[in-house]
Parts: sequence; structure tokens; C-alpha cells
Amino acid sequence: MNYRLKGASGPMTGRTFDIGDGLTIGSAPDADIRDAALESRHARIRVDDDALVLEADGPVEVNGEAVRRRALESGDELRIATLRFVLQAPGLKPARVLEPVEAAGSGGRWGWLLAAGAAAAAGAAGWWFLLGPGGGAAG
Repeated sequence: MNYRLKGASGPMTGRTFDIGDGLTIGSAPDADIRDAALESRHARIRVDDDALVLEADGPVEVNGEAVRRRALESGDELRIATLRFVLQAPGLKPARVLEPVEAAGSGGRWGWLLAAGAAAAAGAAGWWFLLGPGGGAAG
């Protein structure tokens, strides 16, 4: 499978980087993805028996969890310093997208109704304080 990283923040937003047999992220001149704020060989993604493995020498988060070594899946979010990437397998939806999501049901409608009722009550209270008994209207 042909994986790629897609930039999701900062100067890398929208750019894609094919992983191929592997990819290096760092500040070294020969890094595949370069950023001066990173260590020279900050992180590597390599293919190991048809699986992708991240190996990091510097701070890296995958899906919000700090890691040094981890197997990767399509849809994983990598945060490296101020850079953010999403791992993509073209033509394959991330596993998290494929998991069923529980239906919200009618409970979500009550929240909106309660919010609208609270806004109406606040408006009525404001009107009463400004224009109610002893307010701006003379009788």
C-alpha cells in the first residue's frame, strides 16, 4: 500500500509526502520533510513487514500520545513540534472513520430547545427590568 503524510498545519498545510520505503523528518539537509526547529533526525517512518513504524529521537505525538516507537495506521495524526500531519493510505478510509458511531437520537434536540428557552427567558427578564413596573413607561 502506498502511504503518504498530509500536512495539516503551519507551512506544511495541504502538502503531501509519499512515504515509499521510508521517510525522514528533521532539520538535516537530506531530510525528506525539513524544518529548522527540529532535531537533525527528529523522526523516521519506515516499512517493516508491510507495516509502517514510527521511530522518534525527538518529541513526537501520535493521536495525542507521546511516543518514541509505534506502529502507524491510516488516519493517525502525528504532531512534531509545531507541525501536524495525517497519515493517509490513498483510497482507504481511516479505521476510525469506519467504526460505527452511536446515533444521537432525540436527546440532542432537547439541548437546543433548552438553550432557546433560556435565551427567551433572559430576553423577557431584560425587558421586565428595563420597561416593567417603574421602568421607562409612564402610566
